[in-house]
Amino acid sequence: MRKTVREAAALEAEAREYPEQRGEILLEAAGAWRAAGRPERALEVLAEVLADGGDDGCFARIDLAEMALDRGARDEADAHLAALARDPALHVGHCEFAAELLAEHGDLAAALRWYDRGVARMAPADMEALTGPDGWRQLAASLVRGRSKVRSQLGLPADATDGMVPDLPEPDARLFDVDEPAGAAPGRVRMLVFQRSERALAVKTWPEIYDAPDEEHYPAAERGWRELADSGVPSISAVPATVAGLLEYAEETGEDPTDPQVKTAYLDTLPRQLDIAWPPGRNAPCWCGSGAKYKKCCGRAT
Repeated sequence: MRKTVREAAALEAEAREYPEQRGEILLEAAGAWRAAGRPERALEVLAEVLADGGDDGCFARIDLAEMALDRGARDEADAHLAALARDPALHVGHCEFAAELLAEHGDLAAALRWYDRGVARMAPADMEALTGPDGWRQLAASLVRGRSKVRSQLGLPADATDGMVPDLPEPDARLFDVDEPAGAAPGRVRMLVFQRSERALAVKTWPEIYDAPDEEHYPAAERGWRELADSGVPSISAVPATVAGLLEYAEETGEDPTDPQVKTAYLDTLPRQLDIAWPPGRNAPCWCGSGAKYKKCCGRAT
């Protein structure tokens, strides 16, 4: 417990060091205080975040509602959630978190109201993106999927929004190491990645293939992996590749280095020592190769 207390205190110090990320870090600190068995300090920290308002203030309200529910204070939790519903900073992500919280505590009807509130805040472009080939990668995908699950648990018939739930892609079997008997769920997914310095080279080498900017590419990969984890895949690893290595492999085999099947075969040649378990620890280096901590890079709340 002492170690957890030290970590919580260190996070509060970090919030002072990085004022532009103060709210996000203090939310993490509040969670650490709770884990340390110091809920009273967690409440004080959350009150600070709440006073600052904005996006993080909304997340603080959700955390306060969770703490109230955990100690059986439903009226207090409802008061926090009612205030959240009126907050001008409320967005789709807050609605989804509130819905998930209520669903976890067995109040499916209230969870559905929050899911519906989130759907009502989705932009038309977000809804349209769900129907595209990469719909499963969209931030809104988990919202509509969670809503559909709750509606099913309530015995409600499918509606138009349920029809927007994007299908997860069929995985290429060669991306999996299957340790279980035939027919069992795959035990590990290995994902070929170009870390940031190598991706810059890949963009120059194959600009028609790697046309998305880094600020879109890496968050999209992160969202896609979260979807895979939510679908039941128990282990995901990022495997850093090099442009030179892929070109050499393609030259040896006489294949096109941009062919997805060739990249998959190249992945099979890379040693397990390169694998980066995803998600990394929050204080571990980010898998994307930025050099920043995961929590300050691809692991940041979106």
